[in-house]
Amino acid sequence: MIKNIEEFMYKFTKVLPGDVETNKQNPKEFGVYFDHFSKDALEEMHRYSTDESFYEHYEFNAFTSIEETSKYMDKLINRMSGIANDRVTTYWLIRRKSDNYLIGTAGLIDLNLGRQSIEWGYGIDPKLWGKGYILQIQEILKDYVFNVLELNRIHGVTMANNFKTIESIQAAGMIHEGISRDHYCKNGEFFDGWRYAMTKKDYESQTHSKSNNQDITSDQVIKIVNEILVNESIDINSSMENTKTWDSLNHMLIIVAFKEKLALDLSPSDIADAISIKYIMKIIKSIQN
Repeated sequence: MIKNIEEFMYKFTKVLPGDVETNKQNPKEFGVYFDHFSKDALEEMHRYSTDESFYEHYEFNAFTSIEETSKYMDKLINRMSGIANDRVTTYWLIRRKSDNYLIGTAGLIDLNLGRQSIEWGYGIDPKLWGKGYILQIQEILKDYVFNVLELNRIHGVTMANNFKTIESIQAAGMIHEGISRDHYCKNGEFFDGWRYAMTKKDYESQTHSKSNNQDITSDQVIKIVNEILVNESIDINSSMENTKTWDSLNHMLIIVAFKEKLALDLSPSDIADAISIKYIMKIIKSIQN
């Protein structure tokens, strides 16, 4: 229960998500960080705002000019306005730690203090899809909502045909709550919405990875990954960053194979971190110890 509204609003408006790194393997190479939303990033954001593929599951189309991107950023900034305790929305820029490259944005919207509930949303440069960044972003936001803001519920909705996003949402431990018929309308066509949520109890119940196998070796892990990524030569140094076909879809197939063949059941946070053979082995060792 939120006891101090002023303290809560300070965190909501000033404290950046991700003070605790969720990617412990090599944060300089693989990690992301959240930055305050600012129009200083206009040209960077416009870079991917013209990519048609970015908007496949949004209700609006790709921007054709930097002026359109600028107006959109102004709209997000206006949504973050609010007097005293009335603000209900916050957006951030998301950057790659290794080079400060802007990979996308994220936001928490429609805060309901009475219900201790909030909706999330995020989007990243299509050129970086499948690299594991979405899983990291989800874990950072979950930690922020439940451990920093101490809210009780995150919820969201996406187009019911947005299968890649739904897959990542389920990997993050979200629970499907139903279909909103004709929820979206794009260019005169209606699309159903896929609703989902997570409560703090859900989050706390999914904290720990489990294994019924105490003898998992790196050779076994490499073999399973190689069985999924059949066109790759997987070794101890392989990762999502340097392996072309190790994308988000195959990542989930790898996680499923670990559960089926090694009795290794990873938590959502460890799924987000398991982006290389070396760190998979670190996760396994931490479980076995």
